Amino acid sequence: MSAVLYIDRHGVKVGSAQGRLTLKTTGQEEQTLPRHQIEQVIVVLAHANFSHDAIAMLLREGIPVIFSALRGGFRGVLAGQPGRQIMRRKRQYQAMDDPAESLVVAGALVQAKLRGHSRLRRQWQLPRRHEITDGLLASHHCQDLDRLRGHEGAAARAFFDGLRQHLEGSPFQFEQRRQHPPPDPVNSVLSLAYTLLMNEVEVGVAAAGLDLAGGFYHAAADGRPTLLMDLVEPLRPLADRFSARLLKSELTPDDFQTDGDCCLLRDGCVFHAIVTGDFTKA
Repeated sequence: MSAVLYIDRHGVKVGSAQGRLTLKTTGQEEQTLPRHQIEQVIVVLAHANFSHDAIAMLLREGIPVIFSALRGGFRGVLAGQPGRQIMRRKRQYQAMDDPAESLVVAGALVQAKLRGHSRLRRQWQLPRRHEITDGLLASHHCQDLDRLRGHEGAAARAFFDGLRQHLEGSPFQFEQRRQHPPPDPVNSVLSLAYTLLMNEVEVGVAAAGLDLAGGFYHAAADGRPTLLMDLVEPLRPLADRFSARLLKSELTPDDFQTDGDCCLLRDGCVFHAIVTGDFTKA
């Protein structure tokens, strides 16, 4: 059975010996892994030193090394033999070319997002909104993507109205979602949370060997990472909950600065938000 090797500590020395990958950290015993047990290596927020022999073995065996940055931002991949994920990509492209299958995938993504927002409103003890429940029901029967996007958009507006209600009594006022640029603290935190989330999803997509531009829900365009955008949708409620917690419990208006029409977190607060950015525990 092959597995993914995560390297998340500074100073790890990666080498190879007798067909095995070796891992050595100062003050600890050397660990070794047979090459046939490694499917891929992901270097997460770490300065790892790879020997020439280790790189040569990984390239020869077609084991990709994926490099990510703070909170999972994808930075690049070291790969040797091409085509290890060709069947997976072939299946992705087949699904993209089938309008019916694309619609099923897109509907599932939207349904997951709306269910998450519905749960979040209940946690915040807000009344149900018909736009979300209607959108969830309609998403099972939409005949085309435009109608699905229409229901999803109406549900999103209803959710953000709920966020406005949830933040009442806090130091932050929220009217509507605006992002280019974010004009106020709430929009600024939402944009940061979505960026952190997208970084994490991007590493997962790269690790799976899928085409970032091969999406199903968002409209395709050259250079647009539509699959990444698609996969972020069902996870947005996690980022929304995380943002609400920061705004209600941890941030103050003094943590923000305005430059023209753009409102941003100050540098130290950005770092705090990043290192506490565990969406699953928000």
